[in-house]
Amino acid sequence: MTLDDSLDGFRLWPGRLTAADQAQLRDQVLAALEAAPLYRPVTPGGRPFSVRMSNLGPLGWVSDRAGYRYQAVHPETGAPWPPIPQMLLTLWDDLTGWPAPPDACLVNLYDADARMGLHQDKDERDLTAPVLSVSLGDTAVFRIGAAGGGRTRSVR
Repeated sequence: MTLDDSLDGFRLWPGRLTAADQAQLRDQVLAALEAAPLYRPVTPGGRPFSVRMSNLGPLGWVSDRAGYRYQAVHPETGAPWPPIPQMLLTLWDDLTGWPAPPDACLVNLYDADARMGLHQDKDERDLTAPVLSVSLGDTAVFRIGAAGGGRTRSVR
């Protein structure tokens, strides 16, 4: 495993999870999604996202015509979000060094035609808390940029 820490505040651990670990984590997340099915949110302007999503943990990030926010229940089922799998909590502890567990775990499913545009995660109350992203499945290109805008960098 090689750590890429060449961008301030960004760390990439390719190969951090073995194929067996990835399969186990995938199965745990899919099992949790039985209680919180994937759905396609819309932007405040009414445009559907290209990704399907759900959440795990005490809170979930949602988007609809009322705006972006965190809430304690699934927007379609009204049920509380299922717990975050222990494997993800262990990764959080091992990689972030943050003293508290995450409040939310957003799960995105990218089909072949799904995209995620450049954005900043800034709906959180504590902007000093880390964001941990775990990608399973296909390869992806992440575009990372400075908080103030300007040039971005591709990371694989």
